[in-house]
Amino acid sequence: MNRLSPLGLLPLFALSACGGDGGGADAKKARPPALVGAQTAGAVDFAPSLIALGTVTPLQSVQVRSRIDGQITRILFNEGDAVRAGQPLFQLDDRAARAALAQARAGLASAHAQAMLARGELTRAEALVGKGFVSGAVVDQRRALAGTAAAAIAGAEAEVQSAETTLSYLTIRAPVSGRTGEIGFRLGANIRAADTLPLVTVNQLSPIAVRFLVPADQIQMVRTAMGSGPVSVVARPQEDDSAPAIAQGRLTFLDNNVGAGNGAVAAKAEFANVGNVLWPGGIINIALPLGAARPRIALPEAAVQTGRDAPFVWAIGSDGKIAMRDVTVAGRSGGKVYLASGVAPGERIVVDALSKLKPGDKVRTKDGPGRPPRTAAAAPAPAPTVGG
Repeated sequence: MNRLSPLGLLPLFALSACGGDGGGADAKKARPPALVGAQTAGAVDFAPSLIALGTVTPLQSVQVRSRIDGQITRILFNEGDAVRAGQPLFQLDDRAARAALAQARAGLASAHAQAMLARGELTRAEALVGKGFVSGAVVDQRRALAGTAAAAIAGAEAEVQSAETTLSYLTIRAPVSGRTGEIGFRLGANIRAADTLPLVTVNQLSPIAVRFLVPADQIQMVRTAMGSGPVSVVARPQEDDSAPAIAQGRLTFLDNNVGAGNGAVAAKAEFANVGNVLWPGGIINIALPLGAARPRIALPEAAVQTGRDAPFVWAIGSDGKIAMRDVTVAGRSGGKVYLASGVAPGERIVVDALSKLKPGDKVRTKDGPGRPPRTAAAAPAPAPTVGG
């Protein structure tokens, strides 16, 4: 009886002990509200635009090479000069070519003389054949000689044209208007038509092009803008996107192929480049407007998170609890994200301390309780929108 008495008390003691531990676990699960930074959503006018890095590219860049072997006898420009199309740049030794041209012209004169003699003999033979002094065979022979003499004239003229063409190759001219680069060969150098090093490179500077990439999510907007008419483009310094424009141009080209690596499409803008403010190879910022200004919700970049299906924000409810809200991004500029949908004006949105938040958590804000201001409490929350 005495041994069983403690065992009979054991279930009651165990039950009392378990009840005490359960209360401690509930206390551990309760977390204090997280301290976060929050901002009241407000609408501002925002005009969507594409901001991209562009590379200045000449519309025409020609490496000047010789089409014939020879020795440079004159260089008719200085490195860095602005030249016009057709302007002489190099002169090669042309003495042999001039002699060949003179010989060809002499051959042409001889052919003309032979043709004149052949035509005269044919005329006399045709006059005498009717009187019986010359046979028909002789007339045929004279006619053949006259034809041969005429063909000789055509051959001699072709030789003259060939000699003139060869002579023209010895004066190397600028193929396009632009600015010259570094000279590859100096005075007295022997050059060949097969040389891989160009004599000089001429880059067209006005007008000039800027090549840039259009991201995948903005391709359709750029296409729509191009379909509505000419699209203006602004060039700004790479270091400061808010600096005044250094040049204004227009969008002229959108590639027909999407890049396999990044899904972007190459585009080009053309600038008049007055004063040569854009230089080949330079890196600049390109701003391309994609639509008219419309009211958009503006939030800091950090407030918009990247989700599996769509960007989202943490919205603070009237009870201080947070919820994930899918949003549609209309554009980004100056460290802010502009939303097309997903957030209504007056709602409180978490803007920092986002890493440990979970749906349904209670929060308190650094500037007061985690609840929207009284003026916005009655504003209905927009339905979540899938998109980005």
